[in-house]
Amino acid sequence: MAHLLGIYFGPTTICLVETTGKKIINAVKIPRTALSQDDLEEKVPEEVKLVAVFSDEFRNSNIQAQEATLALSGKDLIVRTFELPVLPANELDNAITFEAKKYIPFKAEDLVSDFQVEFDKKTKKNIVLYIGIRKDILDKYFAIFKQLGIKLSNVDYSAFSVLRMLKLAGAGQSGVIGLMSMDSQEDDEANFMVLDNGFPVFSRDITLASPAEGAGLPAETTREQLLDKLKTELRISLDYYNRKFPQKKIVNMFFITDENLRYELEFFVREMELSVQFVNTAKYLGKDQVFSLSVIKGFGGALARVVKTKLKLNLLSPKKQIRAPKKVSLEAPEVSSIFSGFKLDLRFILLGALICGAVYAFGLYRLQPVRNDVRTLISLRPKIKSAEPSASLDKLQKTDADYKNKIKLLNDLITQQPYLTGPMEAVARSIPEDVWITDFSFVEGVKQDKSELRLQGFVYAEDSDRELGLVNTFITQLKESKEFSQFFKEARILSVEKQQLGQVQVSSFVISCRN
Repeated sequence: MAHLLGIYFGPTTICLVETTGKKIINAVKIPRTALSQDDLEEKVPEEVKLVAVFSDEFRNSNIQAQEATLALSGKDLIVRTFELPVLPANELDNAITFEAKKYIPFKAEDLVSDFQVEFDKKTKKNIVLYIGIRKDILDKYFAIFKQLGIKLSNVDYSAFSVLRMLKLAGAGQSGVIGLMSMDSQEDDEANFMVLDNGFPVFSRDITLASPAEGAGLPAETTREQLLDKLKTELRISLDYYNRKFPQKKIVNMFFITDENLRYELEFFVREMELSVQFVNTAKYLGKDQVFSLSVIKGFGGALARVVKTKLKLNLLSPKKQIRAPKKVSLEAPEVSSIFSGFKLDLRFILLGALICGAVYAFGLYRLQPVRNDVRTLISLRPKIKSAEPSASLDKLQKTDADYKNKIKLLNDLITQQPYLTGPMEAVARSIPEDVWITDFSFVEGVKQDKSELRLQGFVYAEDSDRELGLVNTFITQLKESKEFSQFFKEARILSVEKQQLGQVQVSSFVISCRN
């Protein structure tokens, strides 16, 4: 039997699960911290680190699978559910693409996506389940497994991978149910979903703090905090779902979780007048396998070809555009013979025209909600005062040139402004003992290569020759300073003069620094 591999990329853990059929033969958990060990250079890309870590784990665990399914956490994906009116098949793709753009924070062409449509008999609308991933993220995973010699057959949302465990247990396939997947022992991504006859109509990712070792808190206190947060997140999720789908009432809550919080969760859910059921995962994970949500998500990925659910989504095989059927040419060697003996009846012509008109009007009626949405979005576009709808091309070009000129001036202020913090800090470090700076001035020319920094000061050493030597030492140290010399290439004495300062005579000097 073929070996299959499920790979779950979680927020804190990567899990490799190898299976044959419905049986786990290998389960390896890799902490994300393994990618930042001392033997791996910080500047090495994450993809290279992952290839190195995976290669070691494949070898150490004797993983033989050549085909894999990726189960990705919600942070890598866009997962949305929305409703659309019933539309003709050739208009549905465009309507879904238009609606999905509301939830995409970047260009749609940078996204690989897939969707599945389910008709809701109660609301007489289409429920669209939409999933997408940025091309650069998908390309990164492709590059990793190409180097490992692993063929990717499926890219899935990890919360949907858990549904294969639910199907394996023979639970939650009919009616409207809630499903909560969580692990109180792992700092993993918990997931809440609502299924209508096995089809997800609502999903939400939840981050829960796991009991931390060495955190300085008693275990019972940490456990209570975790339970309180979980209850809060469940209430928020259920309240939001009930507002969004008031006609789909949840009748049963299923939990895929460890034993740690089962009693409290059961009591809490029953208080909300919902029945509760815990899925027995130990039967399928194996006797030696401790409960782990990351292992279950990896296992669910490995079951993609073995356990079939109602979901048909796969980011490696996105929907194709619906094309019009090919035209079929009919041979008609003698058209006159086809219509021979045929008599026109105006009543049938009128009836046919009425039918065509009714079909056309019904089509317009079904398109009206989408058109209303388009008009609403257009009305919400920001109004630009400087560009009037009636403006001529010349005026628009002038406005564009003005904006570009303003942007250039701002860029010049940022990129061409000389910063003297480094050179002046070098001046302070280079001043010899018995030398003082009394004033400085900076003159910036039209170009930076004509800028000049003048330093004025005095030196006192009771000896004119020694005072001149100290000034020369100051200039030498300035030239040797990397921070100073990379901006000012030249430093020379403009003048050295004797000056009476109080009771003593000092040598005043002026130094010119140019770039």
